[in-house]
Formats: sequence, structure tokens, C-alpha cells
Amino acid sequence: MAAKLARFGWLPGGLTAALVIAIGALFGAEASWLDRMVYDRAMRAQSIEPNASLLVVAIDEASVERLGDWPWSPAVHARLIEQLQQAGARTIVFTTPIHSAPPATTQDRARLRAALRLLESSNLGSSDQARQLRALLSDADASGAEALASAIKKHGDVVLSVAVSETFGQRAPNNLLPRFHARGNAAAMGAARSFAVDHAPPYVDHASALGHLHRDLDADGVLRQDLAVIRVGDALLPSLTIAAATRARGVDISALAFSPHEPLVMGAQTIALEPTLHIRPHPGSPTAQSFTQTPYWRALAGELPRDLVRDKIVLIGVTAPSLLQNSHIATPAGERSAPVLVAAHQLSSVLDDRLYKRDRIAHAIEWGAAGLAILFAAFVAPACGFVLGAIIAVSSALLLLGLELGLLLSLQLWAHVGLAALAVLASWIMHAVVTALWGEQKGRAPGGSLKALGQTFHKQGQLDLAFETYQRCELEASVMELLYQLGLDFERRHQLNKAGAVYAHIATRDPGYRDLRTRRARIVEAATPREQPAPAPRNAAPAPPVSSRHAAVEDYEPRVAARSSNRTLGRYEIERELGKGAMGVVYLGRDPKINRVVAIKAIPLAEEFEEDDLEEARARFFREAEMAGRLNHPAIVTVYDAGEDHGLAYIAMEYLRGEHLSTFTDPRRLLPAKNVMLLVARVADALHYAHRQNVVHRDIKPANIMFNPDTDELKITDFGIARLTDTSRTKTGIVLGTPSFMSPEQLEGRAIDGRSDQFALGVSFYQLLSGHLPFRAESMPRLMHKIATEPHAPIRLIKPELPEELDAIIDRVLAKSADHRYATCGEFAIALRECAVKLDAPQTETHEWLLP
Repeated sequence: MAAKLARFGWLPGGLTAALVIAIGALFGAEASWLDRMVYDRAMRAQSIEPNASLLVVAIDEASVERLGDWPWSPAVHARLIEQLQQAGARTIVFTTPIHSAPPATTQDRARLRAALRLLESSNLGSSDQARQLRALLSDADASGAEALASAIKKHGDVVLSVAVSETFGQRAPNNLLPRFHARGNAAAMGAARSFAVDHAPPYVDHASALGHLHRDLDADGVLRQDLAVIRVGDALLPSLTIAAATRARGVDISALAFSPHEPLVMGAQTIALEPTLHIRPHPGSPTAQSFTQTPYWRALAGELPRDLVRDKIVLIGVTAPSLLQNSHIATPAGERSAPVLVAAHQLSSVLDDRLYKRDRIAHAIEWGAAGLAILFAAFVAPACGFVLGAIIAVSSALLLLGLELGLLLSLQLWAHVGLAALAVLASWIMHAVVTALWGEQKGRAPGGSLKALGQTFHKQGQLDLAFETYQRCELEASVMELLYQLGLDFERRHQLNKAGAVYAHIATRDPGYRDLRTRRARIVEAATPREQPAPAPRNAAPAPPVSSRHAAVEDYEPRVAARSSNRTLGRYEIERELGKGAMGVVYLGRDPKINRVVAIKAIPLAEEFEEDDLEEARARFFREAEMAGRLNHPAIVTVYDAGEDHGLAYIAMEYLRGEHLSTFTDPRRLLPAKNVMLLVARVADALHYAHRQNVVHRDIKPANIMFNPDTDELKITDFGIARLTDTSRTKTGIVLGTPSFMSPEQLEGRAIDGRSDQFALGVSFYQLLSGHLPFRAESMPRLMHKIATEPHAPIRLIKPELPEELDAIIDRVLAKSADHRYATCGEFAIALRECAVKLDAPQTETHEWLLP
């Protein structure tokens, strides 16, 4: 199955990348949010000075105060045009549609005439202010539309804006004069969107050009393009930006020819149009010098210097916040601007030929980036580990975005490669998720971190932990070699069953690996029962004594494996082997004096300890076994005897039926939460009893707790064994306790008490509830650092259905300082039972141990 995953590992990431690219191509007209972010960053990174030939006449708050409520009479605009013409303005552009003034009532006209008579009778004389006021009052009483039409015609180069509404494919009537229409081929007519003009006042007949005011905002509400031309009936109408730029260059609107595949020729300038007939002007930089602005009322009063207006393109529009309200336009420059300023920036960009394009080269770059993203997803990501894959994926995405930014800044070319960057990241995430789910399903996890952790366990002599860790790795060549060496070490320890399990695991990938067949056959042969030798004659010479302690052990184990009923350890007859661990072998035995079945744990002290430490280890072993033998509790395994025979130290204890609780740490075999709480509470009670007898277990973990679900029997095992390993001078590298379950003070070699067992039980409790250890790392030093300094993940992040009180309980038992834990394991047990009553799971505990 691992080979199958490796063979088809390109599928998840490759399909994800292809799907992301396909969705992007389907909705490709819209740039992704990542592309828009890069585009805005490029716009803000450039300091573009505005075109010096532009002048903005602002309808600001001061002008509204002086000239009255908006909209003003056409006569007011006519007067402004006259003033600008006298000052020498080249082109006048109204960025706001000019509406006809509402007809004045008889009462309004009477008030105007009274104001005129009051002015004539005053002593203002012939001052400039009096003449302006007289003209305004007289114009207001006259026909404003006729005055405006006359002023537009007299100037000869006034560009007016018209408001339009999209008809979404329905043909709108052509209610504009033909001379304002640009030309276009059939492709342009097909690509142009259909609009209808909302209002066309009569004085537009005398304008030099008309331009539409429709603005296409992106999905985020920001204006990044200008719709260069629209279709009105059977004709094409350019945008206000194009119309103003055309007149500024002295070109007639009817000379423009639009095409989605050819550049727009505007006199000596050519402008590349996108297939959607958009252009992309620069929005202006907030750090650059702004346009020259003057209030409308000042220009109307004729107070502008001629040098300021002469030969300028004058844009007239609203800037007063009270008139704009929510009509400000968001731009890539990172600010919201008045429409007249946005129009000024767009016109400045067109006049200076500062336009950003999306041509065939941009599209070729986009498809090339998409192809590279798919190749990365299919072939690079599966070949990398979790960390390396993440680094390469993020680096590739940043490189693509950097390429997009560089093209914008240097060539004014916008290639949308953000989609390819997203495809790279999405494909790596999908590959990591699928690999992690596969690893969880098979009890394995990807990456070199597990391999390194397994090597650490292997070097420390913890072969069982090493095998368990290697099993979670993919069976690649390097892992198979590590497993092979592990099998050899199991053979050297005479743990043939475990060596056979290792070789069987390798055979799932390659049955012919090295000499695997020969070694597996040899193990099967060694495990086959042999015929018992015939009884020796009474006069036969006795067998020669075994002088070597090691030889005695080597001679003894094969006989045990053959289940010879006449072999003994001390007074106990050996029936068969039950299992092996890092500390020795467990046999099923019988006490012939009382015919009692016992479990015997045999430890080859001479093999595990150096000669200088052997006597100390032997004395400690019997001292601790004696202390464990004094414990009498229903949840603690009963120790009957301890001794040494054939170079083996042994402890005889009651024979237990059932399973280690480690069986129920598999995420697929977790017990109900309430059952776990009550079982751990019983263990805590037993530890509380042992601690009151001054006995600390030192190696509490699920593998040292036996449970029989049929009889509800629970027993803690290996009391007195962990103390034996309290030395760093063992031959095979046995360490004190199991690292993942050790308390910070135990890791640091400080004096410990019952609260250290409480910490280990808390780790076991966490694992039994969630199927995961609270502290995990890639190496032993990193694991020890995490246990000593870093907090665990809250249990409810993994199992949110658990009660909130459990977080507080686990936080307390896993506190770094022993002083912050429960004072005794008995208090821990009480807290667990109080929490258990909040759960709805059925009560599984049949009895409880009452604390003395």
C-alpha cells in the first residue's frame, strides 16, 4: 500500500493545481485577489508626477457657499467658459454632467428683479463685484441653456460628459449626434457593451466631443481600468478619458477607429486595447505632487492668472464632500478620490503614455506559470518532505509574485500569475493533507522527522520504541536499511519474535531484500518445538558445569523457548514465554509447592550493566522488589518473590489476563471518555496508596497498566523495575523511564516524589482520551525541551466534545512545577470522578477503592 501511495502520489497535488488553473481560466476575465494586491503594490511603488498641462477647477464647499445650492444654472457654467476662454484655456472638460436649471417660479423671478433694483440704487458704483453680481442676477433671469450653448460654441473645444446605463445586450436608441461617434469594425461592435444615454441636454450640439462616465469597478470595489468605448445603438461612444485625450491632441472623435485586436491610433500616439476594450491608466501616486487646483468661484470671478490657464486642459468637477456624499472612488493608490481627480489622473496617464497592458506576451507568461505550477504539484511536491515541500512551495509562490511585480514596474506588463502561485500552495497543502490522512489511516506519518526520532530510540537501546516509530515512516530504501539493522539487534538480544516482525514488515515492500528470506526461515526454524532428549541412564556422567554466566543465559533461553517443563528459575517451573521488553523476558511459570500460576520477569543483569555497576544494580533490584512486594492494593500487581538464578534476576508476580492500556491509545480503539476517567481514577488511587508507602513507580505509562474488560480488573505492573534503571552506565543504553511520560524534574535528574508519577499518569490520561501524546518532537533533546518548557496543546482542541473541566484538570497534572500539581494522586482521582459525572457515557466501573 505504501508503494501504491508513492506510485500515485502525484495525483492529489496535480489534480488540485489543474483544478485551480481550470477554475481561474473559466473566470479568467477577473484578476485574482492576489494579482490585484500585486498590481496595487506596483502602483503605490511608483512616484508619477502629473501632466503639467492639466488644471482642475474644483466645485468645492467655498464655491457652494458663494454661488448657492447645487446644481447651478447653465448660465453660471456659460460665464465660467467665457472667463476660461479669455484666459486662454486650450480644452475645457466637464467631468460632471451639466443639467438644465429647474424653471424659476413667478415668486423667484420677483425676488431676482427686487435684488437688481436694490443693487442699482446702492452706492456700489461700478465695482467689479457689482458688475459680477449684476451679471449673475441678470443671467439667472435669462435663458441659461441658450447662454451655455453659445459659450460652448464660441470656445470651440469643450468636452462634455454624459451619464449612461448598461442595457446588458439590449439595443439602446441612438439619441446622440452622429459626429460624436467613433468608428469601429464588426469585432469592435461585438466586443463593445451596450449602453443607453440617461440624459442629453440640447446644448451638447455645440460641444467638440462627448465622453461616457461609466466606471468598471473590480470585485473589491477599486477602479483599475477605463472602459475605452461603449456601444450606443449603432454607434460607438468613447470614454471621457479617451474623448478628452483625443481633443487635447487635436484629433476629431470621428477619426478614432476601435478594434479589440488592433491598437487605437490617436494622432501620433497608439494605445493597446484589451480584448474587452479596456485600458489601464496609472491611478496616480499619493506621494507625488498633486494637480494644480483652483476653486470654481475664483475662476468664475476671473481672478486666475493668465499664465495658470493659458494653453491648459481644464477639468471641471465636484470635490465638495457634501455634494459627493458616497461618490468617492477607490483607487489602487490606496485612497478614495473625487471623480474629477480620478479623471485627471487617467487623462494624465494617457497623455504621458503611462498605460499598463495585457497582451499576448502576458498571456503566454500566465500559461507558462500555470504549466510550471502543475509540474511542481505532480512531481516536485511528492518528492519532498513536509518541511522542504513547504519551503519550496512558498518560495515558488513568492518568486511568481515577484515576477509579476517586476514586469509591472519595468515593462508595464500585467501577467496574472497569482493563480499559478495559489495553485502551487493549494497543491502542496492537498498533498500534505492526503499524505497525513493516509499516514494516520495506516498508523504512519510522512517526513524525515520520524526517521530521526526512530534512530534516536535505536541508539538508546529502546528497540521497541524504535520499531514503533519506523513503522510510521514510508518504506523507502533508507528506512528499510534502518529496519534491517533493528532486526539484527533484536536477534542479538535473542528476541526472535520481534526480529521476525521487523523482517515481515520489510517484506511487505521487498520480500527479497538482502538476506531477508534466509533470516526469516532461520527464525521460523528456531521457533519450532524440538523433541525432548531421552532421559540419561542413571550411570551416565553428569553434564559438565557451565562456568560462564553469559553461557548459562544463552544455554537457558533456547530450552525455555522449547517449552521444557523441567526448566526452572529458582523454584518456579517455566511453562512458556509470554513476551519481551527492553528490560528482559516475561515467562509463564508455576510454583510447584502450591500449584500457583505466576508471571516471571527475568532480567539479565550481567548483560545490561557494566561489571563495576553490577553489584549495585543487583542490590537495588532486590531492595526495590522487596518494597514492591509489600504493596497490597487491588489495582497493583502482587509480587510474590524475587531471586536470581542462571545469571538472571527475576521477579515472580501474579499472572494477569487482559490487555495493556496502550492497546487503547490507538485513535481507532479509544475507550469512551467516561470509562477512561474512571480507569485513570482507579490508577491514581493505587498510586496514592503506593506513595503513602514511600514507593514511587517512576515509569507510569499505558504499557505498564493491565486491564481486562471482561472482568473489569485493572493492575499496575513493574513496580520496582523502573528504579533499577536509575543509572546511565548500562551496556544497552536503557534509560530511566519512558521519555514521553517523564516529568520535567525526572528529566533533569532531580529528586522526585509521587507528583512525578502524577505527571506521567496525566500524560497517559491525555493519550488515552485523544490517541495522541501531549509532547512530541523530532529528536530526544527537542522532546525533553518541550516537556520542560513548552505547554501542551489543550485536549479540547483534539476532542472538542470533552467537558471544559478536563482542560483545567490536565493543565494541573501536566504543570511544569510539581508544586502546581495536585498535592496527591488521591486529589487527582477525586477531580476525575467529579468530572466523569458530567458525561452521559454508561458507568463501567464496578467497584472503587476507598482511600484509607
